[in-house]
Amino acid sequence: MELPVLLSPLHLEPSAFLVLLRKLGPSLGLWRAAEVAALRQHEYRHPLLDMGCGDGIVTSMVLKRVEIGCEPYLKAALAARDSNLYERIEPFPVEAADLPDGSFATVVSNSVLEHTPSLGPVIETVSRALAPGGYLVLAVPTGQFARWLALPFSRYAAWRNRRLVHINLWTAEKWAGCLARFGLEVVSVRPYLRRSLVAAWDAIDLLEQIWVMKKRLVGLVWLGLPLEVHKRLAIAASRLDLSSPAPGGGHVIIARKEG
Repeated sequence: MELPVLLSPLHLEPSAFLVLLRKLGPSLGLWRAAEVAALRQHEYRHPLLDMGCGDGIVTSMVLKRVEIGCEPYLKAALAARDSNLYERIEPFPVEAADLPDGSFATVVSNSVLEHTPSLGPVIETVSRALAPGGYLVLAVPTGQFARWLALPFSRYAAWRNRRLVHINLWTAEKWAGCLARFGLEVVSVRPYLRRSLVAAWDAIDLLEQIWVMKKRLVGLVWLGLPLEVHKRLAIAASRLDLSSPAPGGGHVIIARKEG
C-alpha cells in the first residue's frame, strides 16, 4: 500500500516555540513544537472533537475553538476547561463519552493512540462519531522512534518505550490497515522529527530525569534562565526544520470517513 507522503519543510514561529519551551521545558517543548507545526498543515472543519485533549496547550496553538474535548484524567480535564478553548469537556475516554453518531466534521488526536491498549473500541467510536466525509487527524510516534534514540541498543529502546508507555508504535501502512477496518481511508501522511532531532530530544529528556534534593536538576536550571535567554533559544529553534523524510520520529496521519 503506497500512501501519499507530504515532505515540505516544517517550522514554528519563535513566539509559539517560546510558549512551549517555557511551559513544557526543552525536551517536551521540542516534540510538541513539531506536532504543532505538522498539525497546522491540515484544514479543520467544525464541529470538532479533540480526543485525549490533555490540558489543551497543543490544540490551542492549532485551533481557536473546539466544540468538545475528551480527557479522562481529571487534572488535565479541569485545565482544559479553564483554557476557554473548548465549548464542552467530556471527562471520560472517548468510547464512554456522550457523542451522537455523525456529529463531527473533524476528530483530532495528538499523542494518544500510541498509549491505548484496546484500539478497536476507540477507533470504532471515532468512526461512528464522524459524519460521512469527515476527517480523523492523528499524530503519533512511528515505529522508527525507538531506532533513533540517543543510545542505539534494543534493551535501551525497550526500557524507554516502557517508561513512555508506548504500546502502538506503528508504520503508516499498519495504521492505514487498522483504520480501514472501520471505514477510514488514509489520504496523507506527514512525517516529522528527523533522526538527529529524535536523538537530541531523547538526550535532553534523559538529562531532565536527574534529580537533586527531590527536584529535577535541568528543570531548576531551565526555570532559572532569564526570559531573554529563553527568547533567544526560541528564535534559534524556530530556524529548525522539524520535518523528516519518511517515516520520521512521528507522523500526522489524515484519514477520511467513507461516504
